[in-house]
Amino acid sequence: MTRRGTLDRRNFVTAAVLGAGGVATAPAASAQIATAAPGTLAPRRLPGTSTTDGGVGLRIAAHVAAARYADIDADSIRDAKLRLIDVIGCAIGGLRGEGGAAAAAVIGGTGGGPASVLGTGQRAAPRDAAMANALLARTFDFEVMTVVVDGTQVPSHHAPTTVMSALAMAEAQRADGKTFLTAMLVGDDLAARTLAASGIDFNDGWDGVPLHATMASAAIAARLLKLDAAATRHALGMAVDQIGGTVQSIWDGASAWKVQQGNSARNGILAAEMASAGWSGMADPLLSPSGLYAQFTPGCARPELLTKNLGRDWHGEVYFKPWPSCAANHPAIECALALRAKNRIDPAVIDAIRVRVAPHVLKLFIAKPLQEGPSPHSQANFNIRFACATALLRGDLTLEDYEATRRLDPALASLIDRITLEPLPAGGKGVIVEVRTVDGRTITEALPGKPRGYPDVAGSTRAQIEAKFHKQVAYAGTVSATAATAILQRIDGIDREPDMAAFARLLADTLRFPETKA
Repeated sequence: MTRRGTLDRRNFVTAAVLGAGGVATAPAASAQIATAAPGTLAPRRLPGTSTTDGGVGLRIAAHVAAARYADIDADSIRDAKLRLIDVIGCAIGGLRGEGGAAAAAVIGGTGGGPASVLGTGQRAAPRDAAMANALLARTFDFEVMTVVVDGTQVPSHHAPTTVMSALAMAEAQRADGKTFLTAMLVGDDLAARTLAASGIDFNDGWDGVPLHATMASAAIAARLLKLDAAATRHALGMAVDQIGGTVQSIWDGASAWKVQQGNSARNGILAAEMASAGWSGMADPLLSPSGLYAQFTPGCARPELLTKNLGRDWHGEVYFKPWPSCAANHPAIECALALRAKNRIDPAVIDAIRVRVAPHVLKLFIAKPLQEGPSPHSQANFNIRFACATALLRGDLTLEDYEATRRLDPALASLIDRITLEPLPAGGKGVIVEVRTVDGRTITEALPGKPRGYPDVAGSTRAQIEAKFHKQVAYAGTVSATAATAILQRIDGIDREPDMAAFARLLADTLRFPETKA
């Protein structure tokens, strides 16, 4: 078995997530990593010294240190505020999530500090607060995702890390709103560029969050610590040395994949703090012989994306998820909802359901059988049968559907048992949901393209993003409608905030985990 496959993550995962032939392709990453004959291990580049001038890493570090709010266009500021709304909304919804309070107690109960641990009323070191808060925002896998850089669209999960890293550091440094937004955008842009340029192979097993969000967090922290270009480069280098985390917990139905979101925030901030204290990291974090691309991916497929229009184009995540489910399930959810709505089908008359997807989707974790543990939410979140059956049964998929009473509903279990997954016909694209009724009728719905929420299809409006925010407030049950409105108003004017500690205090005073019953 070869160590490095030939199917890169863009082609393997993007097709599942986007559901169509709209797969962004990129040159094979063969310039840096040689391919191997079948049955052998692909050779790595031998370790060696980085380029003496720091390479592209120094150019990026100089940009991080020098970026100015005045250079950021109005659309990018608007989009950053929308991401901020979405991530904070997901943190609010996450207050009722599986294991959230316990994680916050473990991570944030470190004895005080200058940053707020949301949901607890406690304070901690910025790196610990950022970790706890990023994990909280990822609780239901509901947050904005997916980057588009120079036409290359790739699934991603950066925003919980970048938002919460910027918030914790800005609170600790008493930065103003413009400084906060600049740092957050610097991190979002770096994460988007490094991912879009990557030739990461999903079959390698690395989770993309730590690979690309850790350096983003380091850039944010370096910016807010006012590090110069040299120290920022050291921070980025040490961030690469903090990378770790695989997709195995998803395959095994465990909850540790959420911890990786928090670790990316914590480790990035730690790297910047160490650089601030005089420590040094690898000279070229990205393209050195044992840097990010050589060590964790098959290579840098599109290195030009790392610096193309750097400082002029600002990239961030763009798909505001309409359903709290792995995005690879979204094409099937949308298709099932359309079938249900058009045909006014009664789930009780469904005899069998066939979901036809691209052949490679059958090899993803969403296609494995649904089990109950060890993390019931993780099992259901990454399961296309659960997603499709829930959509057909209830006409939606919401946070409430992960509650035990709904998740274990016999009617849902019966529908799940009637679902079979099959490959699309030759030449087929997207997803097809086919329902056979007890009276012998066959009803079919196809989605040959991407889900509507993608910006190049229909996108999400400000009203839809705010509606999603308010639904999560209602679900949490611990945040008043008045407080929720106050949070949205403060986000609208975040660029006029004189001290981000005041905004963080609003969140800290408002967000509380529900009280547990004795």
